[in-house]
Amino acid sequence: MRYGTPFRPAHRATADGGLVLLVRGVGSAGHRRPAQPRARRRARVEPLRPFQLLTRGLAGLILLALAGMFAFLVLADRFQERAPATALPAGDGLATRSLSLGDVFPDQEVLRPAGAAGPYAIDLRHMSGDCAEATIGGLGPVLERHGCTEVVRAGLLAPYGGYRVTAGAFTLADPAAAAEVADLVRGVVEGDDGGFATLPASEAGATAPQVGWQAGGHYLLYCVITRADGQLVPNDDPTARRITAEIVDTHLAGALVTPASAG
Repeated sequence: MRYGTPFRPAHRATADGGLVLLVRGVGSAGHRRPAQPRARRRARVEPLRPFQLLTRGLAGLILLALAGMFAFLVLADRFQERAPATALPAGDGLATRSLSLGDVFPDQEVLRPAGAAGPYAIDLRHMSGDCAEATIGGLGPVLERHGCTEVVRAGLLAPYGGYRVTAGAFTLADPAAAAEVADLVRGVVEGDDGGFATLPASEAGATAPQVGWQAGGHYLLYCVITRADGQLVPNDDPTARRITAEIVDTHLAGALVTPASAG
């Protein structure tokens, strides 16, 4: 018979009335039973955690890269300066005084642009403080709004058989004004709202379809090409393109526009 309390070990009565202390874990032979090993606590392992950390790290790097790219695009768009495609370097010495006929057309009889097949004969030279005098239609008011103070031009006979040229330069308030006018001329000319007058003036009082212009410093350089026989000059006429390059790009730009670095 076994009895006991939660706080006392159990006892067993012997045949002679004695008590035998029963020790848990000890057998009848008095040997202690080997203790059962306790189960070791194992740390909880999450197999997906390294992969999750790697994924989160890559996601963070991608977000940083996208943010950097966005910031770069915003700054590039904000500070990028767009120069007109036709703009030439700003002039230096001639920007401080009025032009003269000799500045643009030094010879009264001929003009010899570099690379031309021959000299251009000068029929007439003209200078005026009224810029609208060298224009027709809506181009005059455009020049006036941008501070045009003078125009120097000449009527020429090209060395290419029957091509007449009116070439010259308008003096604007500053290089920014010249560049803006150069952008506006296309809309005026292509919209038939006005253009450059020929010298001498044509009977119809209209410009030829072949016109070339560009901003150079604070000047608007231009030329108008017509045919002596009155025929129209096609836009893809190679001779007209050559004349534009020789007069505007070579002669006028060389005479009036000098890079500031050369000063």
